[in-house]
Amino acid sequence: FIGIWEGIIASLKNQNRVGTAENYQWALNSFLKIVGMVKGFLVDKNVIEKWNDVMKNGVERNGVLVGKIADATRGMYLRTCRVVWNECIRQGYLPEDRYPFSNKDNNLISIPRGKHRQQSYLSIDEMTELYKVFVGKKYPESWSKTYKQRAHESLGLFLAQYFCNGFNLADEGRLKYNHTYFAEGGKAFEFLRKKTSARSNSMSQVIVPIIEPLKVILDEIAAKPEKDVYVFPQIFHGIEDEGIRRKLTVQENSNIKDRLNRISKEVLHWDKQPSGTWARHSFATNLKLAGVEEMYISESMGHSIGNDITAGYQDQYPL
Repeated sequence: FIGIWEGIIASLKNQNRVGTAENYQWALNSFLKIVGMVKGFLVDKNVIEKWNDVMKNGVERNGVLVGKIADATRGMYLRTCRVVWNECIRQGYLPEDRYPFSNKDNNLISIPRGKHRQQSYLSIDEMTELYKVFVGKKYPESWSKTYKQRAHESLGLFLAQYFCNGFNLADEGRLKYNHTYFAEGGKAFEFLRKKTSARSNSMSQVIVPIIEPLKVILDEIAAKPEKDVYVFPQIFHGIEDEGIRRKLTVQENSNIKDRLNRISKEVLHWDKQPSGTWARHSFATNLKLAGVEEMYISESMGHSIGNDITAGYQDQYPL
């Protein structure tokens, strides 16, 4: 069982899916820490229940509660384990009648669902206010010149995420002036979503219309258009190693969040703390509220048709 788990991690690394491989490794580390090494395929519902219980409630060791983690992380770890279990069934190592997971059968292990991110969005009016800050460079005099420049660039990267169909920073760093950009006369970007490009998912291809506000941002913080040049080289600094790129993405996301929060609080006086992920939620929600069809929103975001992922980004009942 552990070997299958490690094999999946190795396979993900070979596919350059570094972030996913890390998640699987963290889940395995947690499993081994709580359950310990299991022999062969001597794993059943009781073993998974023990692991799940400690993750959910913690365990007292030397008078200290340890092992308890957030439900979102617990859910991610259990989903990882479920993938491993399914692979063991596929290879004939575990029988289907020992399957331990179900969100319907109370006798089996329920995997907690992640919280919907519907309230983590900015309206069109709020996005417009942020855009006006970017265009007017309206930053406090108390900020140093260097910090103003960094905050300005982070705001630009965030707004570009919103205008580019809500793509994430990993996609933003990989965006290039490719054939589509020049074939369309600089009117559109085309890219494959990093998150889904490794899977057999034709919907991972995304087309982004370059509307005027996006063009303003590109003129300000993007590289000059040249064939196969990265649009935002400041994210990865020319580094191609996926492990290092992963770390740079995490760091830049943190920078964007910190600087956005300061802009929100000190410039716009909002009682909100947006982060990079809000760009994607805002894109989906604002299209929904504008009456755009669900299928179009799903396609524009690179989601598979027929699933309900897009709904998790939409606030259908705004105040």
